[in-house]
Amino acid sequence: MIVLDAVRNKRYDLTKAKKSSIVSNAMLDEVLTFHDAIGNTQTPLVSLSGLAHNLGVETIYVKDDSYRLGLNAFKGLGASYAMSRQLEKNPKIEVFCTATDGNHGKAVAWMAKKLNKKAVIFMPKGTVSDRVASIENEGADVHVIDGGYDDAVKKARDKVDSFKDARSWCLVQDTAWEGYEEIPMDIMRGYLTQAHEITEQIKDNKIDIIFLQSGVGSWAASIMMYIFSFWKTPALFISVEPHAANCLFRSIQTGDRVSVDNDSTTAMAGLDCGTVSTEAWKILKYGIYGALSISDSLMEEAVRVLAHPLKNDIKIISGESGASPLAALIGLLKSTEYDDFRKAIKLNNRSNILLINTEGDTDSVNYEQILRGV
Repeated sequence: MIVLDAVRNKRYDLTKAKKSSIVSNAMLDEVLTFHDAIGNTQTPLVSLSGLAHNLGVETIYVKDDSYRLGLNAFKGLGASYAMSRQLEKNPKIEVFCTATDGNHGKAVAWMAKKLNKKAVIFMPKGTVSDRVASIENEGADVHVIDGGYDDAVKKARDKVDSFKDARSWCLVQDTAWEGYEEIPMDIMRGYLTQAHEITEQIKDNKIDIIFLQSGVGSWAASIMMYIFSFWKTPALFISVEPHAANCLFRSIQTGDRVSVDNDSTTAMAGLDCGTVSTEAWKILKYGIYGALSISDSLMEEAVRVLAHPLKNDIKIISGESGASPLAALIGLLKSTEYDDFRKAIKLNNRSNILLINTEGDTDSVNYEQILRGV
């Protein structure tokens, strides 16, 4: 079994990426002010010096968003901002609807409750009971369908379309397609808060490479938007996906946005998406330097590494999707096949690496099984 696959982006063009990624100070201030108003607090960013030494790099920073808004994941930043914006534009909204593998749906349900609205959530087959229960605990009506993530998106779209005339339902999807761009873009803008926090926490410390996990790509594109807009020297961005749902990897490989059949066989549920968002692709197609596709076994190794820290490092509880960037880094450093890729991104003993833990143990049963090596 292939543990890791890597491809460089032939379309990489920093100038074009920056032109597609303009974030104004006014936009950023609006997002930050909104999140302050709903009680957002800065999540930790830690340096794992022991792990960095063990892997042979200069520095490894981990931004730990398992602490975000009490939701055990980062998704509340995007959903909350987009939903509030939509309610300002259309006070008739009574129900917010979405499709999700877990974290985004929980964020939508959580924010709907704060707004005294209802939430209807569609989830793909194979969704674990922990994730269903966490969304239901926020008061949402959850439907697990007989199909994958993309099928769940279609179910949510069709449900909202059936109430189009009344304008009482609102689709809050973090992936965009032709004719549906405004809300996904607002979700992406909501994620800017996380990138701003990272910038404040790192201060003058240099980051050379950022590994970004990707599902539909909206979050990864948002982080890139901020850094291309505000950092004098942007880092190199490397995307990370599971083999079973590597739509961005395949798109980078072919040079065109393509879909893959995601069959829900990966435990990295938050990344189990078959199609890259159209709005995210505008940034990713030029801004990603390289793309990685990883096995679940490599991800499991990374979960255990973070849970059992080396001397002077702290323990990080990272879920399957959250651990994928470290998995990719470990895979690259251990592989004998990708010397040229490592040289191209200058991954060596002087490299300063940023990883972002996007979720905690959102599937607590599987998390414990991974730790036990089951």
